[in-house]
Amino acid sequence: MKFNRWFILFVVIFLALVFVAQYRMPRKFVWTPTFSHADKQPYGCYIFDSILSTSLPHGYEVNRKSLYQMKDDTCRRGILIVVDNMSTWGKTEIGTMISLAEKGNKILLVSSGTVPLLEDTFDIYTLHTYTNMTIRQFVMQKKSRDTLVWEADSLFNRQAYAFYPPIMESRIRKRSDSLPSRALATVYPRRDESGLLVRPDTAHTALEVPIGKGCVIVVTTPLAFTNYGILDKPNHEYVFRILSHIADLPVVRTEAYMPFMDSKEQSPLRYFLSQPPLRWAVTLAFITVLVFMVFTAKRRQRIIPEVEKPKNRNLEFVKLIGTLYYQKNDYRDLVLKKYAYFTEEMRRVLHVDLTDRSEDQRTFEVIASQTDMEEQEVSKLVNTMRKLEEEELDVSRATMESLINQISTIWKRTNQEPTSPSSQRR
Repeated sequence: MKFNRWFILFVVIFLALVFVAQYRMPRKFVWTPTFSHADKQPYGCYIFDSILSTSLPHGYEVNRKSLYQMKDDTCRRGILIVVDNMSTWGKTEIGTMISLAEKGNKILLVSSGTVPLLEDTFDIYTLHTYTNMTIRQFVMQKKSRDTLVWEADSLFNRQAYAFYPPIMESRIRKRSDSLPSRALATVYPRRDESGLLVRPDTAHTALEVPIGKGCVIVVTTPLAFTNYGILDKPNHEYVFRILSHIADLPVVRTEAYMPFMDSKEQSPLRYFLSQPPLRWAVTLAFITVLVFMVFTAKRRQRIIPEVEKPKNRNLEFVKLIGTLYYQKNDYRDLVLKKYAYFTEEMRRVLHVDLTDRSEDQRTFEVIASQTDMEEQEVSKLVNTMRKLEEEELDVSRATMESLINQISTIWKRTNQEPTSPSSQRR
């Protein structure tokens, strides 16, 4: 037992040290774009939404309403949509977006890729420059950043921002000047260190298209609208400059077009894990269950119960039944039951049948010879008992005791001097 205690103590301490070490180790970042309101990873929007909820003057909220669900709202809003791509968008979504803009809403559409229907509507097309390196690899290898220029407008002066190429993989260009669109941010041609022309064209990362009383702003840098982008100083100014075009209205960011949210939002522990005190409570609960399993899994030495020999309770049972009959004062029934038992024992021991009256002569002789009693005495007792069986006579307590004593005397003498009937006949 002492060895088991030390072993269990060692296991518990080891598990505790592993837990503390895992908890204090640096968290591994997941560089997967989710744009989720609850995601604290670099490409989530937990910090992004938290900052906007306290900095935008007319309020900021996050919901899961689609554009179609918001089309009947009477109040004007700034609607922010941040998605990885628009592959699921169709005629309904684009038509609803234009309808909302005509009513005075300002829609900020942030996506790395557009759909042909949107490009035809706004007379634009999308350019893609793919890179096989992540932002982390650019940082580790100390690669240079690309320059993105904010064009001067009525609110802000011309300003250059340095972004890593993975953030600016997508850009847009205007096909013609048929629509009164205005470029907000532009990426100019660039050459690498060797003088090779890496990006030969001029394209835009933010384009504002006025529609009716409102406008639609198309932005192709969704990674800048994440936790990483909002914490990347001073590039977060680029994000706030774009948001300033819709900040004069209450801003709503919709997550209705984010497929990555479905599985995470359905988790039954999502609220517990999102709150630090509840998260610690869940962790301590799991640790408690683990410790309980360790301590209850050890081998226990249980006491072997002493098995007693079963007692014969037949005599007690008979006495109990006799007491019940005696308390009812049914003396006749008690005598008859005693006589029935006596008759059966005579048949078993002496092989005589007291119920067969044709054999009375032989029966009385056998009983008398076996008990050293007179035949008349045995005959008188048997005839008295038969009369009680045939007639319902009242029996007093004294009579009952007398008859039972006579039957008991015959029975005792029969057991004390067992003689077979065949030897008496001889």
